[in-house]
Amino acid sequence: MSQSTSESVDRSLSDDRRRAPRATAPMTAVVGSTPYTIDDWNTHGIKIVGYYGNLKPDDRAELRVLVPTAGPGALFNAKISVRRYDPETAALTLLFDPAEPVATTTLNRYLHEMVAQGCA
Repeated sequence: MSQSTSESVDRSLSDDRRRAPRATAPMTAVVGSTPYTIDDWNTHGIKIVGYYGNLKPDDRAELRVLVPTAGPGALFNAKISVRRYDPETAALTLLFDPAEPVATTTLNRYLHEMVAQGCA
């Protein structure tokens, strides 16, 4: 692959990673029965850290997302597809597949709460 083609691919991957603004307000993803900290997220997907499970790029799975919204908090199930895994940081990037209305609504509500509190 030529350098310009390589740069083009790198740029398109970078653009893909930033399709929507990311938030860092705390949340937890539960894969199987193991909870993981969500490093950053948006309504399209999440990045979890410290992942040492069996999921790898192009895998599809289901997980639960715990959202500490005001009041009792929220929990939703999500189908995801794995986009990338970074073995150096043990970070797993996941896309909601497809984004469920309940997930999108819950995440938007949480983001608005965090912005109102000056935390996001």
